[in-house]
Amino acid sequence: MTTYDQYKPDDSMDVINHWYRHTIWGNRIYDDNTLFEVMSLQVFQAGLTWQMILNKRDGFRIAFSNWDINAVAHMTRDDIEKLRNDPNIIRNRLKIQAVIENARTIQALQQDHGSFCSWFYDAILGDTYPDLMKNLKSKFKFMGPEISRMWLMASGRISQSEGHKYRPL
Repeated sequence: MTTYDQYKPDDSMDVINHWYRHTIWGNRIYDDNTLFEVMSLQVFQAGLTWQMILNKRDGFRIAFSNWDINAVAHMTRDDIEKLRNDPNIIRNRLKIQAVIENARTIQALQQDHGSFCSWFYDAILGDTYPDLMKNLKSKFKFMGPEISRMWLMASGRISQSEGHKYRPL
C-alpha cells in the first residue's frame, strides 16, 4: 500500500487530498495505525469541514506520535493540556480525550484479535451500516451515527451505496 510519506509534495495540500481520495477512501486498510488515524480524523472532523481536517493533518501526525496506537494510549492529562494549546490541531478536549480512550480500546482489541484491522474487517459481524454502527458505538468514544458511517465508508468496510442509504438529510 502506498503511504502518505511516500509522496514528496510541492503543494502539500494537493498531496494530502490525493493520498486520501486515491489511497485511503473506500479501500481496505492493512495497517493498524493507519486505520486508527482514519478513525481519529473522522472524530476530529465532527462538526467541521473535511478540508479543515486535512489542512491540519500534519499537525495531528506530530501531536499524536504519527498515530502510534501505543504512544497515544499512554498519553496523560498533561499531554491533553499540551494538545489543547497546540494551534496545529483541533483543540477540542472531548475529541482529544476520545482519541486517547479509543487507542486504549484498540490495544485490547489487538490483544484479543491479533490486530485492530483483523477485528475491524473480519471479527465484526454484518455488512450493513446499522449492524456495524452498533458495534462501533458500543466500543468507541465520539462514534455517533455520522462519524461511524463516514469511517466505515472511508475504510472500505461498507460501500458508498450502503453508506449513502443512511445519509442524513
